[in-house]
Amino acid sequence: MKMKKAASVGIAMAAAVSMMAGLAGCGSNGGNTTNVSGSAESTTATQNVKDSGEMETIVFATPLSKTVDMTQIEEELNKITEEKINVHVKIEGISMANYSNQIGLMMSGGEQLDVFGWMGNYSTLLAKNQLMAIDDLLDEYGAGTKEVLGEEFLKSTSSGGHIYGLPTNNGKGAVMSLVLRDDLIEELSLPVEELTEAKTFEEYCKNLDVITQMYEKIHAAHPEMACVVPNSTNPNSLGFTAVPFSDPINDGMGVLMPGEDSKIENLYASEEFARLCEYAYEWNQAGYVLEDATTTQEAANTYMQNNRTAGFFVEGEEGQAEQIATATGIDVEAIRLLSPYITTVKVNGLGFGISATSKHPEAAMKFLNEMYTNADVVNLLDWGIEGVHYVVCEDGTVDFPEGVDANTTSYGLNMDWYFGNQFLSRIWGEGRDTTIYERLEYNNKNAQFTPAMGFSYDSTPVSTELAALSNVTSQYLPGLCCGSLNPADTIPEFVKALEDAGLNVVMEEKQKQLDEWKAANQ
Repeated sequence: MKMKKAASVGIAMAAAVSMMAGLAGCGSNGGNTTNVSGSAESTTATQNVKDSGEMETIVFATPLSKTVDMTQIEEELNKITEEKINVHVKIEGISMANYSNQIGLMMSGGEQLDVFGWMGNYSTLLAKNQLMAIDDLLDEYGAGTKEVLGEEFLKSTSSGGHIYGLPTNNGKGAVMSLVLRDDLIEELSLPVEELTEAKTFEEYCKNLDVITQMYEKIHAAHPEMACVVPNSTNPNSLGFTAVPFSDPINDGMGVLMPGEDSKIENLYASEEFARLCEYAYEWNQAGYVLEDATTTQEAANTYMQNNRTAGFFVEGEEGQAEQIATATGIDVEAIRLLSPYITTVKVNGLGFGISATSKHPEAAMKFLNEMYTNADVVNLLDWGIEGVHYVVCEDGTVDFPEGVDANTTSYGLNMDWYFGNQFLSRIWGEGRDTTIYERLEYNNKNAQFTPAMGFSYDSTPVSTELAALSNVTSQYLPGLCCGSLNPADTIPEFVKALEDAGLNVVMEEKQKQLDEWKAANQ
C-alpha cells in the first residue's frame, strides 16, 4: 500500500490519522454512501416554536483543523438541506485555537448562532447555560439520531432530566495496547498470544507479568534498545499506569475506583495505582525503560522510527498498528490489553448542540439529524466534494484525485472522527481495512460503562485548588509513571502534597455534586 503522508494529531484524533494517508490513481465509481439554571425556560421555548413552512437560515459554527474555503462545501450542503428539510445552512468555520472563545463572543454579542460543536468542554458549556435543552426537538425531529446514539450515549449529555447535546458517534472504546516490533516478536518468539483483553484489574496485572517476561528477553538480546519509551511527554508517562476500569470524572482528582458506583476516592492513594507504579519501578531498575524517560520530549514514534525502542504503550481504538507502521516505517503489533470501558468524558468529549440563543431550534435539530443519519452530508463535511476533493476507489475507500495531494487540496480537514456520525463516513486511503467501523461499533456496543454515565461535575468552585494540584502532579507523576521514583517511598509523600494542595476539598465538592446527580437521576 502506497502512502503519501502520515500524521499524528493526538489520541482523540487517532482514527483521522490513519485516514489521512492517500495515493493517486484511484478510479471514481460514484457512491455515497450539572443541573443548569434556566433549563426549564429553554425547554419551554423550544416547545412553543412552530414550523412556519418557510425556509429558515441557520448558522452552523464548527472548529477547523486548517484554513479552508468553505464556500463550495456550503453550496453543496444546501443542495441537500434545502431540498430535504427546507433549511439553509451558513457554515461559520473557526480555527480550533480561537473556537471556544469565539463561540462565547457570538452568543454574548447577539450574533446568530444555531448549531455548534465542542471539543472537550461540554461540562463548561453546560455550566455557562450555553446549550439548549433538546428533548422535545429530538422526539419530533431527531428520531433517527436517537436510534443511532442510543440511551447510554445520550446519558452523557443529559442533566437534570434534560438532554443538552449530541455526542459524536465514533469509536469510544479506546483501550491501552502494547506496541511491539514484529521483527522482535518473531526473532525472540515473544508470547504475545498470552496477552488478553482483560476485564478486571487482576487480569490486567497478569498481562503486565507476561510483558515483564518479554522485556527481559528483549533487553538480554538488544541491550542497546529501550524496551519501552513514554507515550506521553506532557506529563511524561509510560501510559500503562492509568488504573483501568476507574472513572476519572473529568480530571482524576477524585475518581470512582473499579467496582465503585458512588464513593469518590483518591486514585493516588489506592493499592491499584501503587501496584502499577511498582511495575514501572521494577522495569526501570532492570534497565528496560528509556534512561531519560521523565524528561524526553521526543515522540514515541520517533524512537521507533530510529530503532531506539522495541515499543511503547498507546491508548487508542482499532487500527493502531497500521497507523504506527505508516508513521514509522516499522511493522508492529498493537495488542489490546483491556476490554473497553466507557466513561462519560469519553462519550461527550466531542459533540454538537443547539445554542441557547438560537431563534431557529427546529431547523437546527433538523440539520443535526441529517448530520447523524445522512451519509451524503457526513461525507461532504468529512472529505469535501466527490471529484474535486476526493474520488472513490474500487475497494470503496476514498482518496485524492489524480494530481491532488494533502498540500494542494482546498479542503482536506481530516476530521471524519468529528462530524456527527463517523460510521457513515467512507474510509480514507486505498487498501485500508474497510471493516474498521464495524469493529469500532462492536466495541461501543459491548463495552462496560461507568455507573456514573452522564455525570460531569462543575469544577468552577474548586478552580484554585485544581491549579495547585496540577503543580503537585507535574512534580511527582512523571517519576512515578516512568519508574524512576520508588513508589514505596514516594507515594506517601505525593499523597500528603496532594492533600496539602486541597485534594480533599475537590473530592468533597465532587462527591456533593455526584450525590445530587444520583438523587436527581434515581
